[in-house]
Amino acid sequence: MVLRIEYVLLLAVALVFGVLLFQKPSDISAIESNSSKELTFKNFSLIEVTETGVSNQLVSSQAVKYKSHFELDDINISYQKNHHLLAKKAIYRDDFIYLNDDIILKRDDGIAFTTQKLEYSLKDKNIHTTNEFQIDINESSVKGENLRYDFKQKSVSADKIHAKIVFEDSNGSFME
Repeated sequence: MVLRIEYVLLLAVALVFGVLLFQKPSDISAIESNSSKELTFKNFSLIEVTETGVSNQLVSSQAVKYKSHFELDDINISYQKNHHLLAKKAIYRDDFIYLNDDIILKRDDGIAFTTQKLEYSLKDKNIHTTNEFQIDINESSVKGENLRYDFKQKSVSADKIHAKIVFEDSNGSFME
């Protein structure tokens, strides 16, 4: 009995097609073994629009969507166009934004606030940090811990405050 090479090649091609046709391309185990990242966005923005126009805005250079949260890089949160909250890293989960690394809150009236960790409640429009913070108002500065700031009521509370207050007298000279 002579075995011809054409029959062997036809049998091999048939086996390959058979394997390809009966294999499931959307195998569940392959999907679950992949990372938990769902989407990655570049130049990501969230905008809150009211009857008067854009009231709040969140802008990030990159956002990664996971099942339970977003991870954001280089973010800028604007509240009523006069408060700007800047941070290197943040996590957005359940109407809270947890900011980390070089956080700065700037207001248009010249007040600047810095800290390393901060929680921002989107629902209540307030921020809270248990870390050390510094607030600079022109030449004056306030340092402390456990700061709470309410954007709506514009009220501030903090613990362990150390302040350096500089006043300008009628001659234009400064006094501490």
